[in-house]
Amino acid sequence: MHGLSPMIPTTSSCRLAALRSCVFTSKRGSSVRLILAVLAAFAAAGWCRAQAAPGDAAPPMPPYRIETDGFDASEADIRAVLDSAGRQLWRFFPDYKIEPFVVTRGHQGPITLYRRNDRGEIVVCLDTGHQFWCQYAYQFAHEFCHILCGLQHEAGYEGNKWLEETFAETASLFAMRAMSRQWKDHPPYPNWRDYRDALREYSDDVIRKRADFLDLCAQGMPAFYRAHRPAMEKEPCSRELNGAMSIVLLQFLEEQPERWEAVRWLNSSRPAQGETLQGYLGRWRQAVPEKHKATVERLGQLYGIRLRPPDAARLKAATTPPPPREKAPDR
Repeated sequence: MHGLSPMIPTTSSCRLAALRSCVFTSKRGSSVRLILAVLAAFAAAGWCRAQAAPGDAAPPMPPYRIETDGFDASEADIRAVLDSAGRQLWRFFPDYKIEPFVVTRGHQGPITLYRRNDRGEIVVCLDTGHQFWCQYAYQFAHEFCHILCGLQHEAGYEGNKWLEETFAETASLFAMRAMSRQWKDHPPYPNWRDYRDALREYSDDVIRKRADFLDLCAQGMPAFYRAHRPAMEKEPCSRELNGAMSIVLLQFLEEQPERWEAVRWLNSSRPAQGETLQGYLGRWRQAVPEKHKATVERLGQLYGIRLRPPDAARLKAATTPPPPREKAPDR
């Protein structure tokens, strides 16, 4: 749980290359310098195509209910914040039909429940209240991402569930940064315009506090994954590990925001017991439409995994019946 962050100074002098080099560097001595450059790059204005304020042209959110008991805030204000956060993601999911959901007040951390309620709705619990709008936005974007990933009940083996959790952590940062740009010209209410700075400071503060990102910079993303794979397979909701990787995925998704739609097929089929990350990504690649196959392949490369499309010759050999056996000639 994060409170409103303190004021954070920003700079516009750093380049996105700092993050790219960080992902693959192996020099531990340079990690502090790299993370400072990366954080400055994230705080800078105009460093990637997604930085432009998207305006208010995004499609409306799908219908959902809010049960206001316990929030101590008006439904109209809660909905204004949740709509703004959700639409930063929803704009990249055209023609996607999702199940109805309801937002309720929770008290044991934010969570999206697998079990539907008596109305057949997905239940999203947010553990916040009053006018802590940054917490509403951060938590809701995370949980809404789980819905967009095709929330499955009893999905079976969850050894690679950490990747979805990392996407959800990324969604929170992505949504809040986009909100801060949008609210400059299109706030939900005119008198909320200046709150855009609090949104940006909150997301910057989250990034700044991801201590494990130092290790990721020192080791490189593939080595970081291998080192922490047993822990992530056992506990997919490690906020620090997922949070460190989410900084890399944030750049990956802000660079080309349309990549977000690929998560729609992340849970399109059940995983096999003991499935490897390469198998998980390969199954995901097979499920996405052609326009998103490069997205999954590039993500695999970030983790040091090369996903090759099926080789035509091997595919033909696998489907062509063997020739009949020849009878040995008589001697």
